[in-house]
Amino acid sequence: MFPSADPTSPGRFVAVRLEPGADLIAGLRAVQRRTGAAAMAVVTCVGSLTSVLIRHADKPEGTRYAGHFEITTLAGTIDPGGEHLHLTIADGEGRAFGGHLLPGSSVYTTAEIVLLLLDRLSFAREPCALSGYDELVVRPVA
Repeated sequence: MFPSADPTSPGRFVAVRLEPGADLIAGLRAVQRRTGAAAMAVVTCVGSLTSVLIRHADKPEGTRYAGHFEITTLAGTIDPGGEHLHLTIADGEGRAFGGHLLPGSSVYTTAEIVLLLLDRLSFAREPCALSGYDELVVRPVA
């Protein structure tokens, strides 16, 4: 459902590389703080992780994975107060799995990320009576 205001915005792209040992979410949060973006989306991310914390569907706690994993997909939204990111990774046998990315996932060799900053929008998380969770609210920037 679209808000009553126009939910469109021109955007600017930002490309970054996170180095070995960097926390994936902390790196994304640093870009948000540095740019001051009130609304940011992940366009693409490739790289690898060595320690991964994922919350799987309908599970209250995260599951820790250790090893070497390829990032096959990272998608989501980031705002000044939070983020909603989903990650899919593949192990050395090609088995893929994923879920909600949590803080504490470390880059193995690299994470090459392209982000879209939506200059005329702001994202926030507010309680949703339908889902019971804090959900994305999109507002135009005045």
